[in-house]
Amino acid sequence: MTSTASNPIDTVTVYIAAGLVSGCGALMFNVMPVFVGAMADSLSFGETQLGDIIASFNVGFTLIAIAAIFWVRKLNWRFATFAAVTLCAVAFLSMPYLNSFQAMAALTLIVGLGMGALYALVMAILSDSDEPDRAFGLKLGLETVPGAALLFLLPVAIVPAYGFAGVTAAMAVSVLVLGIAGFFLPVRGVRSIGPTAPLRLENLWLSVFALLASLSFFTGISASWAFLELLADTRSLPAGEVGTALAVAFVICGIGGFIAAIVADRFGRIVPVVSIIVINWAGLWQLSVFANISEYAIGSSLFLFSVNFALAYTFGLTAKVDTTGRMVVLSAAVLSIGAAIGPATAGRIIEAGSYDGMLVFSAACSLMALIFYSIVCRFDRGTVY
Repeated sequence: MTSTASNPIDTVTVYIAAGLVSGCGALMFNVMPVFVGAMADSLSFGETQLGDIIASFNVGFTLIAIAAIFWVRKLNWRFATFAAVTLCAVAFLSMPYLNSFQAMAALTLIVGLGMGALYALVMAILSDSDEPDRAFGLKLGLETVPGAALLFLLPVAIVPAYGFAGVTAAMAVSVLVLGIAGFFLPVRGVRSIGPTAPLRLENLWLSVFALLASLSFFTGISASWAFLELLADTRSLPAGEVGTALAVAFVICGIGGFIAAIVADRFGRIVPVVSIIVINWAGLWQLSVFANISEYAIGSSLFLFSVNFALAYTFGLTAKVDTTGRMVVLSAAVLSIGAAIGPATAGRIIEAGSYDGMLVFSAACSLMALIFYSIVCRFDRGTVY
């Protein structure tokens, strides 16, 4: 495939580079269970502190994602990529030496700023594509590769030998290597942000409810995802096998998005989402009763399969009811807000009760997402549900 006459964004080179940079932007969330587990073992933080440290990452990610509307079209995209990558690498390399709770929270906030900038940058780049479905589909697939590789590598080769310092070094090297892809990004976009039509009140509240569906769902996902490795520790499962199970489950998560794209609205909008919420609950139930690595792997796979599948529908519905295109850009910030709320809440639930309470919280969040989603489908006159 070559670029179209009018749009240099639509090349294989740009697609792959954008996917790898986006994978760098998503790396912290993708390896969060291993990162949290290594931090807990090396630094002896409690669950509440661990949740708050991860929440600080998402605060940084959220702030830069919201602010991107003001800077993303004004900067040189290659320069912005290298600056963000450098910021993340320096923060990771500082963590073993500045390891108090306050310092760790500050450093993860800095990583959040850097990775949030990378993720927002790729969203801007691919939004200029004349073929956004293909562009974002390739991005989604490539985005899972670095995280899956580290989920295989870290528990088996890095954590046993080098502990948390090894994890942070591996993360720094990973972002620097992935950042090389920035050389193949365009310097600037092919379109600028122009004025948009006014948003009618009906579309405003429908858009807000659709965003709340994404927020509720991802809050629940983040709550359990951050502590899945520690959950496995409660049954004394081997760390290497747990890492392999999570890596496989993470790949299945990516596949879920592609399946959602194939299914689309062939069965309306409600049936697929109800089905995937049931699968989500089945995974959470399995994670509450597992006794061996096979049962843990099944629960993790069902749980993570629901992630990209469900978000494909909540994002799609947001885009459908947002007639101006202004509200849907908040979806990235909504995800980071959910990823901040979820671990912080789960850490407190675990300390106050048990991991079962965390899993129940995730299930309740999925139910709230389904309620918000169903309301939007019911009142949007153009939706076949």
